[in-house]
Amino acid sequence: MPENDATLQLSERERQILEMVATGASNQQIAHQLVISVNTVKVHLRNIFEKLGVQSRTEATMRAIQEGWVKVADDGAKPVEATAAPARTFLIADTRPPLARWQQIYLLLATLLALALVIIPLIPRQPALETPKLPVIYAQPPTPLPPAPVNAPARKWVTHEAMPTKRAGLGLVALADKLFAIGGVRGNNQATRSVEIYDPATNSWSEGAAKPTAAANIAGAAVDGKIYVPGGCTNKGNAVTAFEIYDPQSDSWAKGPALPEGRCAYGLVAFKDNLYLFGGWNGETFEDTVLAYSFKEKAWERLDRRMPQAKGYVGAAVLNDTIYVAGGYDGQAEFNQTYVFEPDSGGWLEKAPMQEKRGGLGLIAAANNLYAVGGGWNHPLTTSEKYDPASNTWTPFETPVASQWRNMGLAAIDTKIYAIGGWNGAENEYLDSVVSYQFLYQLFLPISANEKEE
Repeated sequence: MPENDATLQLSERERQILEMVATGASNQQIAHQLVISVNTVKVHLRNIFEKLGVQSRTEATMRAIQEGWVKVADDGAKPVEATAAPARTFLIADTRPPLARWQQIYLLLATLLALALVIIPLIPRQPALETPKLPVIYAQPPTPLPPAPVNAPARKWVTHEAMPTKRAGLGLVALADKLFAIGGVRGNNQATRSVEIYDPATNSWSEGAAKPTAAANIAGAAVDGKIYVPGGCTNKGNAVTAFEIYDPQSDSWAKGPALPEGRCAYGLVAFKDNLYLFGGWNGETFEDTVLAYSFKEKAWERLDRRMPQAKGYVGAAVLNDTIYVAGGYDGQAEFNQTYVFEPDSGGWLEKAPMQEKRGGLGLIAAANNLYAVGGGWNHPLTTSEKYDPASNTWTPFETPVASQWRNMGLAAIDTKIYAIGGWNGAENEYLDSVVSYQFLYQLFLPISANEKEE
């Protein structure tokens, strides 16, 4: 039978291990068969249980048989892969040690469940629950990707104290020489309210007041000592209209005027007396609209002029009083286009495209340049990129993660760019990494006594 959404979340390695679990193989036998460590098997099993919503090997085996991912052999002895060729059948060789008692119990249960499958199709079923509609955030691509080329070590990227919580789709804001990691998604698409604060001076993390609304795929902007965070997505993929404001001085949150419509996975900038929110996911599809918030009027409005494409996961930044929007993803394809948005006219001016297509990138303005880091939805990334507006060109520079690294937080303090967290599509995991890139070096020259006298 066709695979459901649960199997699409499983990596190839996790599916192999699930098939072997269904045969009653122990962790040691699985590790020996796949030439991996027992601890690695345990980590994969935890991920499988979480994704399938089960608590034990028995429940995982039952789920695999019920869904038709594995089937019972003709002799009824052990379940095997439903569509696998003989070379992919994970039956334990005759030379293995006798099965332990608990393994025999698992095999007996699997046999009973297989017999029940003959009766289950005859029993009327309730309609299957629909999988919540989500933007395609962390799903594996339909076909395996080639591995990223092995690059030289990222010597200019420096590793710091890891973030306490592994997550992606967070809002990362620099304010008062600290980094505020707000919200995001962790653990099987679970949105979080967490606020964690990184102090580069002490290389340490502290906890801030939790955000009132758990939200994933958000961004934040610092204006007049406060952090403004619009929208976000819930666990079910619904885009919310909440507009919440964090005051670091009092470590407290306040509510602002709601967005005219729910939105997450957008690009966000603060420019003059406004916030501008570009594109994003509305809970059903990707948008090409631009929302603007006026600090004077304390109100949101939808602008008449639309973006060149409907998409989300764009990078947005302000450089030299100019708003740039780059990259993005529309659920099918990534983009490398770079545009300048003109708020007064609502017009869009196309600039040189990035060398790589990037969806879920981070974009930051620093030292008269734009820096694009991460992205990579349908392909592994090999570089980061720097944009020079004077020559209208993008040039590559090293990336700390050469894979499908996206939805990280990106911010700058002094002469360093910080990239925090994100989703590693190649390893199918959330990240807690904190790395920085020195984009500008200060040179101090000694002053002689004679120069002082002059």
